[in-house]
Amino acid sequence: MKLTITDAALAQLKKVFPANSKLLLSFDDGVGPFSKVGVCSLDTSYDVIAVDKDAKVPDYDTKLSANSGDWYFKGYSKIYLDEDMKLDYKNNQVVLSGESGIMDSNIELKYLTKQSVE
Repeated sequence: MKLTITDAALAQLKKVFPANSKLLLSFDDGVGPFSKVGVCSLDTSYDVIAVDKDAKVPDYDTKLSANSGDWYFKGYSKIYLDEDMKLDYKNNQVVLSGESGIMDSNIELKYLTKQSVE
């Protein structure tokens, strides 16, 4: 499984997140401290979350290879991801797409400090 981040998306991530962050691709399913919706929601929603490099994020137990380094995601949510995905920045929105098409056309970027994670 891999994630390609376009130059436009990478530039946007660098504007929002500190350089030495641990990055999470979060399927927003109501599980864990960063989710806001439940699995019964009609929308499939993802967030890109940056936390401090040493933050403990036990729900995010699986690595995802990206051209900008390793990202993490909830292992059980793999069924909602594609093998080959792309994160892009278009029309002032971060877009996640894959072999199945557009997965989320408005990814929310969240930066959480260590204090807000624990």
